[in-house]
Amino acid sequence: MWGEYRRCRRGGGRKMGFVEFNVWLDVGFVIIYLCVVAFLAFHFTLFVTTGRFRKSFIEGNWPEHESRPPVTPKLLHFTHMASMIVLGITGMYIRFPFFDGGRVAMRWTHYIFMTIVIVVLVWRVWYAFFSKTNADWREFAIGKKDLATAGGVLKYYGYLSNDKPHVAKYNVLQKMSYNLFLYMMIVQAATGLALVTTPFLFGYSPRDLLVGWWLGALAGSTDLAGWGVRTFHYILNWGFIIMS
Repeated sequence: MWGEYRRCRRGGGRKMGFVEFNVWLDVGFVIIYLCVVAFLAFHFTLFVTTGRFRKSFIEGNWPEHESRPPVTPKLLHFTHMASMIVLGITGMYIRFPFFDGGRVAMRWTHYIFMTIVIVVLVWRVWYAFFSKTNADWREFAIGKKDLATAGGVLKYYGYLSNDKPHVAKYNVLQKMSYNLFLYMMIVQAATGLALVTTPFLFGYSPRDLLVGWWLGALAGSTDLAGWGVRTFHYILNWGFIIMS
């Protein structure tokens, strides 16, 4: 990052603006993340003191889960979750190297698990629509009944009510989160691939093929377009961390 910073100082202009913007992003997202952690600690305290922890994890009272999920989506979910944790750690190291000599290994680890996440994403979407035994895409669709329960669900999670509306396998907030995650994953995968600068097809890199020919022309250069894509990729990374 500091090498890019020095090149930007020599180049001046818009690239320098990207550096300053990224510094403010670092500060802003760290503050937001600390606020989220404090809120989660407070929320977990209420979860324990109101007896919901005891009912759910000790007494096993999960009325909204009437049956065990099939093996395939459960396995895909676990693989996705583990891969996202690795991507978060390696991505933060690439951004903020906290020990020396690990950049190459971390970058390749990031690429490998990025590929795993993309494969799992495609597999899960295919499973949702085309599985012969459990095509479950309807379970993620948001209907009028779901929207009508939004207020009640918010009251339940805000500890203003002990009644949790349950009209489907997932409540409306879960459905909104899962749908948002899907679109974020697609954009994150595209921007992640656009950061790869190694030529692999007729001398062109993924960055050249995905953004160089159009965003590079608009921004003034492919390098500057890469800065913009990297910044957006970083913002989405924090979005995943905060939402998780």
